[in-house]
Amino acid sequence: MLQTYLAYGQWANRIVMNRLSDLPDALLDAPQPVVFGSIRRTYHHMLVIAQVWQAHLLGRAHGHTSRDPGHPPPMARIGAELAALDAWFLDYGAELDADARAQMVPFTFIGGGDGAMTREAILMHVVNHATYHRGHIVAMLNGAGISMANSDMPVFLTAPA
Repeated sequence: MLQTYLAYGQWANRIVMNRLSDLPDALLDAPQPVVFGSIRRTYHHMLVIAQVWQAHLLGRAHGHTSRDPGHPPPMARIGAELAALDAWFLDYGAELDADARAQMVPFTFIGGGDGAMTREAILMHVVNHATYHRGHIVAMLNGAGISMANSDMPVFLTAPA
């Protein structure tokens, strides 16, 4: 199920990026009443947090000091980097046996404080976190009168191969 979940996250992120790729910067950067303030900044946050969790899994520093690290790069760069991370998480998850999935990974939260989660829980969180913020993005798009393809998991699970 972990691999299915990771594949779903990759698929859903690709749907969102495909929709965002042709939208004007004015719409992507328009102030919105959400925690990260715009579509682009929300999408950038998704990337940053995926980078943070990848670093935790690899046991190395991630270099981020904020969950909202300032002015985001162009959408194409965010999308390409997130797509590469999605592929990495899918491959990483496939290589983990049951013992490795259950291994605890200690980490420090960006805002301070220590934590620990299993490798499997981290991978599940990466997908769940992106799903949460894709919902914000869809709501912002809907508010602008823009629709996009359904990225719900049941659609992924029942789509023809």
